[in-house]
Amino acid sequence: MLSLLMIGIFVLLMCLRMPVSVAIGLSVLPPLVLLDRDLALVPQFMLKGVNSVALLAVPFFILAGNLFSVLGLSRRIWNFARAMVGHVRGGLAHVMVLASMIFSGISGSALADAAGLGAIGIPQMERAGYRRRFAAAVTLCASVMGPMIPPSINLVIYGVIAQVSIGKLFLAGVLPGIVIGLALMLQIWLMARMGREPMPVEPKAALRERARSLWHALPALLVPVLIVAGMGSGAITPTEVGIVAAGIALLLGLVYREASWKDLTASVVESVKSSVNIMFIIAVSTVAGWVFTYEGTAKTVAQWLFALTTDKTLLLLVINIFLLVMGCLLEPIPLLILALPILLPIVQQIGVDLIHFGIMISFNITLGIITPPMGVGLYVMCRVSGVRFEELVVACLPLLVSLLAALMLVTYWPALSLGLPTLVMGP
Repeated sequence: MLSLLMIGIFVLLMCLRMPVSVAIGLSVLPPLVLLDRDLALVPQFMLKGVNSVALLAVPFFILAGNLFSVLGLSRRIWNFARAMVGHVRGGLAHVMVLASMIFSGISGSALADAAGLGAIGIPQMERAGYRRRFAAAVTLCASVMGPMIPPSINLVIYGVIAQVSIGKLFLAGVLPGIVIGLALMLQIWLMARMGREPMPVEPKAALRERARSLWHALPALLVPVLIVAGMGSGAITPTEVGIVAAGIALLLGLVYREASWKDLTASVVESVKSSVNIMFIIAVSTVAGWVFTYEGTAKTVAQWLFALTTDKTLLLLVINIFLLVMGCLLEPIPLLILALPILLPIVQQIGVDLIHFGIMISFNITLGIITPPMGVGLYVMCRVSGVRFEELVVACLPLLVSLLAALMLVTYWPALSLGLPTLVMGP
């Protein structure tokens, strides 16, 4: 009953357009008062929630992504992808997907991918003859690879809460992230072949031009390789990965000299704001998780689900549908933190590997940035592209087909997630 009260207050505050972090913080107070708990426990729970060395990786990943954007790496990645696949049927739409796949190995954030590459790629796609709303939709849908391919802010938070290896989670996200990109490229190719969208192709780049674009983008291409190799070998921790990525970005800034001190200062300030917001959400959500645990909400929900069916396949489908619906109303990180205390005991009961489940839930909740009415990615892309909200939603709908198909593949083919970490780090 207290859990329902807390959720009801939270939904009401969200409808009143209260910031997510504040809405969570205020919604936990009435249950604690009804339980006659000392409210001095609230800051203690909050401190406990963020008192983790692994979470130090989050601000460094955010900083690295912002630095790579202002230092011109997004443009270099775009030019490399254009030289590689611009001539394939689907043209610059394929370029955007490939560029997002590469940038995902740097930023760890879907919104950073969408904003960074959108500012560069969308105007070029429009000048080449693509409809602006389609270009914006491809950019946004491709950005869901951000939290899948390491580094990933979502997977760091999941690893801390679920108490599983973040290194294995990072490795587990590599192949699913690539599959998501290939699924989008296949659909784009089919849409181009059927004439659903005007997609002019580029002339095939000469070998010399490809080599030059590769040389210019090489530092950015090496970052995800170093991350995967370092995490797989156990040589570096997730926090050290973030520090190394941010350090490489700063070093490249000194070499390229493409960003002003004003740009660098602005990116650091923006990183601090984003980090504080995420950490505060984690802190207040820890209190909400305690309420769920105290009242046995996970056990109650499990009983409801098992009353419907005990079939593992159907239960995973129900969980996916629940997360997709909630993703329409909540941002990915708050949804992840609030849902895990309820869902983890259930998936453990039906024998789902927690590494596999981490990849599934990370992908699922990231789709929420595309789905209205609360899809934060839609609003970011509207601001970046100038496309109207309703036009962007309509343009994204066809591309959701391939993303949902990829979600089912990730859900029901555990080897896709578990194969690489098992091979590199053992079972």
